[in-house]
Amino acid sequence: MKNFRYPLEIAISLILYFIVLTLSLAYLKKDNIDYTFQIIVTLLPVIPCLLTVMSVIRLITQLDELQRQIQLYALAFAFTGTALATFRYGFLENIGFPHFPIFMIWPVMATLWGVGVAIGIWRYR
Repeated sequence: MKNFRYPLEIAISLILYFIVLTLSLAYLKKDNIDYTFQIIVTLLPVIPCLLTVMSVIRLITQLDELQRQIQLYALAFAFTGTALATFRYGFLENIGFPHFPIFMIWPVMATLWGVGVAIGIWRYR
């Protein structure tokens, strides 16, 4: 059952995220909402994201030394790859490339993290 805990936690946090996001977006369509309350409602979907963070950290603390090393390299690959990609694209925006929404940074980083894990697993097979 321990092997199913992480995917279950991630699934629950994603479901909660989509529910909270949908409800907050629907609520924000109302007129005459106090600006401070708009900020609070807008940021509510971050709470389920915090559950994801806690789940990832809990998973990493349970890994053995080799798996932790693979995750460290994957995270370093994702961090530096995302930094390089967004920095580079920022320069391209100066010459007319479309604006890169900040919402896209996490999917880029998550994808590079997955690529980094795959490379690490392949490297240590």
